[in-house]
Amino acid sequence: MHPTPHPPPPPVDEAFTAALVTDLDRGVATLLAGRAPALSPLAHRETTARLKALVAAWSHPASTHHRDERLLAPAATLLAQLAAAQTPGGLFDSTNLASPPDTAFTVNDLCLTAQLADREPALAHLADGLRAVGARTLPPLLTGGVHTPNHRWELASALARLDALLDPGPAARARAEQWLAEGVDLQDDGMYSERSPLYAAAVTNPSLLVLADLLGRPDLLDPVRRNLEAFLPLIDDDGAVESVHSRRQDQHTAGHPGAGLVLQYRRLALDEDRADFAAAARLLQARGLDGRRELPEVMARPGLAAELPAGGALPPRDGTARLGASGLVVATSGRTRTVVFGGSDQPAVPTIRSGTANTATFLRFRHGDAVLESVRLSTEFFGLGPFRSATLEPGARGGHLLRQHLRAGYYQPLAPADRDPRGAYPLGDEGRFHAAMAFERRAVDTVELVTEVEVDLLGDGADLTVRTAGAATSFALELTLRPGGRLEGVQPAEGGAHRLTGPELRYTVGGDQLVIGPGGGDGHDQPATYGAGEQYDYLRGDHAARGERVYVTGRTPGVVTLHLRGRSAGS
Repeated sequence: MHPTPHPPPPPVDEAFTAALVTDLDRGVATLLAGRAPALSPLAHRETTARLKALVAAWSHPASTHHRDERLLAPAATLLAQLAAAQTPGGLFDSTNLASPPDTAFTVNDLCLTAQLADREPALAHLADGLRAVGARTLPPLLTGGVHTPNHRWELASALARLDALLDPGPAARARAEQWLAEGVDLQDDGMYSERSPLYAAAVTNPSLLVLADLLGRPDLLDPVRRNLEAFLPLIDDDGAVESVHSRRQDQHTAGHPGAGLVLQYRRLALDEDRADFAAAARLLQARGLDGRRELPEVMARPGLAAELPAGGALPPRDGTARLGASGLVVATSGRTRTVVFGGSDQPAVPTIRSGTANTATFLRFRHGDAVLESVRLSTEFFGLGPFRSATLEPGARGGHLLRQHLRAGYYQPLAPADRDPRGAYPLGDEGRFHAAMAFERRAVDTVELVTEVEVDLLGDGADLTVRTAGAATSFALELTLRPGGRLEGVQPAEGGAHRLTGPELRYTVGGDQLVIGPGGGDGHDQPATYGAGEQYDYLRGDHAARGERVYVTGRTPGVVTLHLRGRSAGS
């Protein structure tokens, strides 16, 4: 009998590989020239990343530094720095001292670097040194805890990699499975509980893919697949992924760069013949690749460099994507894109902190290259800050309805039975501030402001209707435009901002234009300013928008309507 021939390997995507190698070589040249920033003693993650880059450059035959002996001395220095940074207990310090999760990030890179170094006899000393560092991390990682949801998967991934690298017995795998037994925190809408493109791309998805491979758990591919499917309509033409709904720091950016998702889309596109994932990978990698991050992964799993399944652009995205658990709507019609957000964690969580959705941006709008990056609504109401909606409901006309109900008050004298002749009352939280006033025992005269914002989606834009009831005060709608265009139809305001009082503004970028109006009022009783609220002001914090700011001002109660339209030259 003749042996069954093996199928030929799939064709390699030469352009993709060349782009990764070119980017890696650029960074390695910077290291060799001594132009890289100095490393602090706490920079164990960057130390390992640089060592990984040197090992990849030495090992990859297409690198201009392939087996370049100039790499050996800096690689040995980086390994020594990494070992010196390790605490006596085996963990690494960062802002979080003796941190299991921060150590896990380093260990994942360390194990991948050792895997590549094992293939090169000249790098055996590096592989041995990395194993020694990894072995010292294992005991504390077997017992250590975490802070955030994504830390669980990063730590479990590190344990699985150490298990493969060191073969230490069943404990590492058992601990990884213990974390996984909590269940992956995937919401019904395909977002993880932190709702962050940054952490999905950089932590959760890569960790789950490693765990699926090393633990033989193909079921862990499902949350990755569903997450990538959920992100498809959130990728804009710039290759940025919508992030206004995030509970982490990327909520404050106008979209998170999607490059970190490239290898994830490539893998499932190739493994499952997904043309839509292949199109997403092409779009994102055309915006730039990170050779230091991605080439070592491709070297460890060469199939990632295969040619992608045939297909052109992403499937037509015209229509509306609703991510209910995240309070997010993304509507696309041709070159026009509208994003509505009503998933704030306030007022349920009344403080501004990491891990909560606290952005005040509730609308984004773009037509081609003309981009309205943020719409926020500020009212002068007891320092309680801008409009944030924790709900996203169907509107009366088929649109989307956002709500906020603010309450403040004035406290009456204590009843005789509640008085203390010493004037000593417990320090209490009034909701806005603390004081020794025994607030809970006092009658209160409540002042309220109810705001509803309805967004009606149209083929060429959206209509924004703001209804307010309750207190009489000033409001300002803040429109922040991405810099680089020509702004017409506005009047100057303080601080380099603008005020719209006429029928419309026009913002033109190349052949694309936004038309927004009508404007609002003017005068000292409706200032063109954005109030971040006492939580920022008390600490002199900065919540300022970055870009061309235009204010539409007025007074409550009442109804204000704003029309947003997109136009292209010749239309």
